[in-house]
Amino acid sequence: MCKASYWILAACVFVLAAGGQAESQVNTYVEHHQTDPAVAMNDNGDYVVVWRSHVADGRGGGVYARCFDSEAVPLSDEVQINISDVGVGNWSPAVEIDPSGGFVVAWVSAGEGDTDLVARLFDADGSAKTEELPVAVSWEAAASNPNIDMNSSGSFVVVWTNWYGDAYIGRSYAAARVYDADGVALSDEIAVSDRPQQNWPDVAMDESGRFVVSWIRMGDTYNRPYGEYIMIRQFEADGAPSGREVPLTDDLNSRWYGPAVEASKDSGFVVTWAAGPFPYDIIAQPFDSAAVPITPPYLVNTTIIGNQGHPCIASNGAEDYLIVWDCHNADGTGCRVKGQFCTADGEISGDELVLNSSSDGRHWYPDAAMAADGRYVVVWISENLDGSGYGIFSEIGAK
Repeated sequence: MCKASYWILAACVFVLAAGGQAESQVNTYVEHHQTDPAVAMNDNGDYVVVWRSHVADGRGGGVYARCFDSEAVPLSDEVQINISDVGVGNWSPAVEIDPSGGFVVAWVSAGEGDTDLVARLFDADGSAKTEELPVAVSWEAAASNPNIDMNSSGSFVVVWTNWYGDAYIGRSYAAARVYDADGVALSDEIAVSDRPQQNWPDVAMDESGRFVVSWIRMGDTYNRPYGEYIMIRQFEADGAPSGREVPLTDDLNSRWYGPAVEASKDSGFVVTWAAGPFPYDIIAQPFDSAAVPITPPYLVNTTIIGNQGHPCIASNGAEDYLIVWDCHNADGTGCRVKGQFCTADGEISGDELVLNSSSDGRHWYPDAAMAADGRYVVVWISENLDGSGYGIFSEIGAK
């Protein structure tokens, strides 16, 4: 699991997903850019897509959602998620869905120099159940990069980055907060780690409410070049740490980014990340419920020409995982969205997939979700060739 971030440089290639259907456009408002897509699917195959819609004058911008059934038939029009005033910026939405189709969205909201993180709960038809709920409560920190996961009871956890200080001497820390199915906070802000320079956290929750956080820890900005580490840490359902933070990488001559994590119902999990420097490849590693590695890290992509980036991961809750990424064509002609199934034992399953059908333009920043029976949905940004800006596209399929 992961959520796309429009400003992170990423990248894409060919072969249609077995069982895949034709891609379709999610957004109906097509003026200007639609970015930051995220998606969640329940075991019925129903899913919800969220994204940021930019505005013509460059001020503000809103978060929108649209609900679909298992056949990709829309169940709602575009629904505005934020209720902020004009001039308040809203971006980087993350979403999760419960078994009945109800969903929760967390996103960054900023106005008058303040950056905050809020969440809101909705019914399956897109009608709001709550007002905007404050998630980040550290007023002196700027919140960014939210991600979210939920179990079948509707309990959920939000993770994000808190930035303290200015752009030159500031420090960033990953944080988390746990909620029940009604959006009532079950914890205060949880410090994922007390070491600074944490970025891009992702989270996976199991059926018991326990969760694991992955993130990238940067080295000392005053001593460049500095190292980067992919880190993980497990937590109990109440947010208490259940172990020490664990580094998954230790080669400081390499570069890593974009860790994403997804769990099965029995608390096993898989972490995926991009490894470089250029060209980047997609790496994954499976773990058991005690965070003991099942295999060493392994290469996910089988096409090694071009730059692979921005990995995301989805799970059917059992043995199967779908890892999705984007890849720049080696000749610079464009960018494609690709995917690969793998197992909880670290085995590649089937051929590499190409999710988008068009070979023209750029198709990138994907997110993915999966149902228990192997059905999946992938969303991404596509460059509209008519010049109207980026749009949000999706494809559904089955393993």
